[in-house]
Amino acid sequence: MTITHWLRSTAVLSLITLPLIHCGGDQRAAEAPPTIPSAEPPSDQTLDSDAGSAQTPAGLEIATPPAESNTPPAPKPEELNDAQIAAITEVANTAEIAQAKIAQLKSKDAGVKAFAAMMIVHHGEAKQKQAKLKLKTEESGLSTALNADSGATLDVLKTATGKDFDAVYIRSQIAGHQKVLDAINEKLIPNAKDANVKAYLEAIKPKVEEHLKQAKQLQQTLDSKTSSTGAGKN
Repeated sequence: MTITHWLRSTAVLSLITLPLIHCGGDQRAAEAPPTIPSAEPPSDQTLDSDAGSAQTPAGLEIATPPAESNTPPAPKPEELNDAQIAAITEVANTAEIAQAKIAQLKSKDAGVKAFAAMMIVHHGEAKQKQAKLKLKTEESGLSTALNADSGATLDVLKTATGKDFDAVYIRSQIAGHQKVLDAINEKLIPNAKDANVKAYLEAIKPKVEEHLKQAKQLQQTLDSKTSSTGAGKN
């Protein structure tokens, strides 16, 4: 082969190869794989944005459950029958008479002795009225508590002397009559079924109120005497 012929052959091959190379490059670019989305977890900002978008539809209110309370439920009031009511009033009348008899023996104050005498008369009359009704009696939590309070008061009165006795006696009369009055209003009258029992309670209620009022007035009188005596000593 001559040199001239070799040069011509080389030139022809170059013309053929260049288009092939150019076409191959375009094909690889066209066939490049698509970009794969990142598999990284969403950031906190993205989560917050998504959470904010899931809102309650307009006009729809979701009720918030009430917070649990640790406060125990209030105990139900004791239901009393007529026999239990009769036992309560019997205990109260008997206690007042017993305490008043001690006051008449130990007190030196005229006002205290007069109050004690009134207790014996009024509560004695109340006992007689109840006896005429011939009511059966039955123990309850309230009658048991009143009986225990009465016993404790008697023990204190037996040991107290002088002006201390007067103060203790009148203080016990205020506390005792207040308890009985509250019981009449809140438990005895509301629970009474028998008409005679209810009428009896309505009859003794004003007496209890008057006794409570006089006991408070007598306490003020005793306090005034104590204050004036103390001022005189100074």
